[in-house]
Amino acid sequence: MRLPLLASISLAHLACATIPSGQTGVVLGVDGVDRNALGEGIHLVGPLDVVEVYELRAQERTEDFEALSADGVPLEAQASVVTFRPVPAEVVALARETGSDYYRILVQPLLRSSLRNVLAGFRADQLETPGIGKAEKEVADDASHRLRPHHILLDSISLRTLRIIPQLQAYQAVVETGVEEQEALAARELPEPARRQAEALRMEARGISASAALIGPTLSPEVLADATLRAGSPLLRSASTHVEVRPTAQPYILEVEP
Repeated sequence: MRLPLLASISLAHLACATIPSGQTGVVLGVDGVDRNALGEGIHLVGPLDVVEVYELRAQERTEDFEALSADGVPLEAQASVVTFRPVPAEVVALARETGSDYYRILVQPLLRSSLRNVLAGFRADQLETPGIGKAEKEVADDASHRLRPHHILLDSISLRTLRIIPQLQAYQAVVETGVEEQEALAARELPEPARRQAEALRMEARGISASAALIGPTLSPEVLADATLRAGSPLLRSASTHVEVRPTAQPYILEVEP
């Protein structure tokens, strides 16, 4: 009779903990975190012990992230989906170092940091569909590398509705700066067309000068007089031309409006 009585007294000082399927439990006792995790099922624990339950399957959270692009444009990634889970064999270490609220304490801030670091390497005009896919992979790789030593596996991150925040004053300043940069680049290009045009005019002038140098010595007074007569012959034959003969000091033929 004494053995059942002692067993009843011992059981009265114990409590039950139920661990659902796909989860594990960590016992927080008066002496600290128990080194052995609890598997699925019902377990007896001390009356002062606290059991924290950890989900081992992949979990999803929806987040809104903000960051700056390489050219200073403010970006917002709304309704982004984050998939993560703890390492099953390291849940006790996770409980000792961080606790059950590890997403808020660890995952969320590290994700925001990784996202800002990655998007800072992209210009706003590079963040189209291919660029977003590349950014997602880089964020996932960076955050996964940083979270793994803390006993957490990051499976993926999906950046949804990544867009520019146009209402911010910073964005307006970036746009104005971009316009000024384009104007400055255009101004630097202006001398080149002017130089090419000036060079073309110089080449044309050199051609005219060379032609004049060749023809000039052949233009004697007799040749010029003959050219004048030949130029005036069509005028003499024209029915609408009134021709007057002037003294030798003036041109030989002068066309006068009727």
